[in-house]
Amino acid sequence: MVTEHVLGEDRLRQRGAVLTGEALVDFSLLTPAGRGVSLSGLPGTIVRLDGLRLTPAADGRVDLSLLPLAWLSGAALSAGPAGTGHGAGSIGGALDLSLAPAGAGNRSWAVAGQQAGHGIGGLDVRAGDDGGWVSAGFTQGGAVSTPAGLAGTRQGRWHVAGRFAQDIGGAMLTGRGLFASRREGQDQADFHDLALQLRGGRAWQWTLAAATGAHQAAGVGSRQALFSAGVSRQTDMVLPGAVDAVTLAFGAEQRRLRLAATRIVARELYAQAYLPLLQDRPAAEDLGLELGWRQAWIAGRSEALWNVRARWEFFPGVALRGQLARGIDDLASTSGIGRSIGLRLAPAFVPGLVASIDWRRQTAGTARVQAIDAAAFWRGRIGATAQLTLETLVTHHQRADFTPLPVAHFQSLLRVRVEDDGWAAMAGWRQRSPLAGVPSRGGLDLGLERQLSPRIRLVASISNAADAGRADGPVGRQALLQLVAGF
Repeated sequence: MVTEHVLGEDRLRQRGAVLTGEALVDFSLLTPAGRGVSLSGLPGTIVRLDGLRLTPAADGRVDLSLLPLAWLSGAALSAGPAGTGHGAGSIGGALDLSLAPAGAGNRSWAVAGQQAGHGIGGLDVRAGDDGGWVSAGFTQGGAVSTPAGLAGTRQGRWHVAGRFAQDIGGAMLTGRGLFASRREGQDQADFHDLALQLRGGRAWQWTLAAATGAHQAAGVGSRQALFSAGVSRQTDMVLPGAVDAVTLAFGAEQRRLRLAATRIVARELYAQAYLPLLQDRPAAEDLGLELGWRQAWIAGRSEALWNVRARWEFFPGVALRGQLARGIDDLASTSGIGRSIGLRLAPAFVPGLVASIDWRRQTAGTARVQAIDAAAFWRGRIGATAQLTLETLVTHHQRADFTPLPVAHFQSLLRVRVEDDGWAAMAGWRQRSPLAGVPSRGGLDLGLERQLSPRIRLVASISNAADAGRADGPVGRQALLQLVAGF
C-alpha cells in the first residue's frame, strides 16, 4: 500500500461523470474488469465503503456501474497486498470509497448530456440534518469503462440511500442503507447494502460493525454478511529516540460470501503495531515502522498474512517509504507478495506541492507485475486572485506477465485548472498505450464551472472532446451539464 492516490468530491465531480466507474478512470493504475476494476490487471482488488466491504457481483468484482457518483464524497486507491488491514481477497490492492457524511445536508444534483449518440440524464435529491440524510434519484445512460475507453449505455438506474449518526451514551452509532437497480432489456441487476457501526472508548478505542449485502444479475447472484470487532490504543510506551508513543491495534472478522454456487466462510484475527523509532533528530524528522499480522481460516485452510511497512522522513516534507506484504484471494487458492519503495515530497519551500514516485513488484499466483507510479499535485496563486492547479498521474508497467486482464504499458493523466472570481476552467489529457489489440488512445477533457451563488454551482464538461467515436465501437465524446444546489 505504498502507492496511494486520492480523489476528493470536487475532483470526482470535475471529471464530468455520472457513475462511479466513469470518474475512477483517472486512476492510471486501474484496469477495466467488466463493470468493476482491477489494479494492474491482477486478481484481488477489494472495494470498501467507509471501511466496510461492498458485496461483489458473481464474478467477484463490485459492480461500480450501480454506484451513482452522487452518493460519494471521495475515493482512495492503494496498491499492493492489503491483507493485514483489509483481510483476504486483497492481493492486488484496495479501493476505498467514502459515503457523504451524516451531516452533509440538503442537496439536489441534476445532470443532462449525451455520450456517443446516447442521451444521459440524472437526478438525485438528498435531504437531512446533522443526524443523517436520505436520498433518492435515477440516472439514464452513463458510461462504463472498457479496454477501448468509456462506452455509452442506454441503461436506466434508480437508487435510494440513507445514513445516520447517533450519539448513544458516549458511543457513536452510524448506519447506512443503499439500494440500486439497473434495467435495459434483458440486462438487469439489483444491489443492496446495509451496515451498522458502533464506535467508542477513551484509552482503548473500540469498533463493532456488521454489514450485509447482495447483488443479483443475469440469473446469478451473490450475498455477503460480515461482522468485525477491533480495538486500538496509543500506549504509554515511548521508544528511545522517539517522541510519540507506540500504537497497537487488534481485531477479528468473520465473513460469509456466496458467489453463484461458491460459498466462502472466512474467519480472521489480526494484530498491528506502529513503532515511532526516531523523531525530531538530525536526518530523522520521523522514522517509523508498521508491523501487521493476520491469521485467516478459509476453506479449511489456515493462511498467514503479514505486512512490514516503513517511513523515513529525513528532511521536512521529504520521505522515503517502503513495504513488503503477503496477501491471498477470497478462496485461499492464490497467494501473492508485494514489494514497493517510494519517495514522497511535500516540501515547505514549494508551497502547495505534493509529489510521489513509487516502484512496486507484485505477484498473484503466476501473475507478475512490475510498475513505476508517479503523481504530482500543485496548487498556487497566479496574479492577484486567480488560483492555478496542476495535476498528473502516470503508471508505467515495466512488466505484466500472465495477468488475468490485459494491462497497458503506459497510462497517464495531465490536468490544468484555473479558478478566479467564481469561474473555473479545466483542461485534461489522458493517454494510454495499445492494449489487447486496441490501439493507443488519447483523450482531451474540457470543463467550465460557474459558482452562481454560495449554494448553486453549474458544471459543464466534455470528455474525449476530440473523439467523435468510431463505427466499430461506442467510444466517443461525452458532454454533460451538471447543476449542484444546496437548499
